Amino acid sequence: MRLQSVRQHPRVLRLVRGLGVAMVVLLSTGCEALSPALKYEEAARQLRFSLDRVEPQLELAFPLEQSRLRLRLDVGVDNPSEQRLRTRRMVGDLKLTAQGGDHALGSVSFPEGADITPKGRSILKVDVALGYHDLKSAWGPLSGAVLRHEPATWSLAGEARFEILGIEFGVPFRTSKGSGS
Repeated sequence: MRLQSVRQHPRVLRLVRGLGVAMVVLLSTGCEALSPALKYEEAARQLRFSLDRVEPQLELAFPLEQSRLRLRLDVGVDNPSEQRLRTRRMVGDLKLTAQGGDHALGSVSFPEGADITPKGRSILKVDVALGYHDLKSAWGPLSGAVLRHEPATWSLAGEARFEILGIEFGVPFRTSKGSGS
């Protein structure tokens, strides 16, 4: 069997030309042409989170073990990109820094499917109720911050999860807000 040149086989010639065109398109447009999810992931990584409001309410009860701390948290999310994003879920660890120490308060989970508007600001709200048993070690600093308005810093650190075109990824966040006099 004799080998013939590429020019003598039109199918091979079309295949080589097609591959050449594909390479030129890929090189000129970059990886975004192959994966539109990359532009959404990049947009999600540009998000800026802020703890806009912490409204603590201490519900004292007798016996003390039945007491609760209710928190209303507003987390602001600035989206400088042109992409509308929707969180799949958002979870973070809440901490109070007061009276010279850090006190873990628990985990906070935000409503599933929060919309984040493009070129704008969205507010994610959540109400949390924590029992005395969960807060026993932080009860003194908590009551000082909430009842006596002593200086304290509330902080939230976690991850916002997104799913874009079947690809799931997370964006870490960390934010805090001071309170008290």
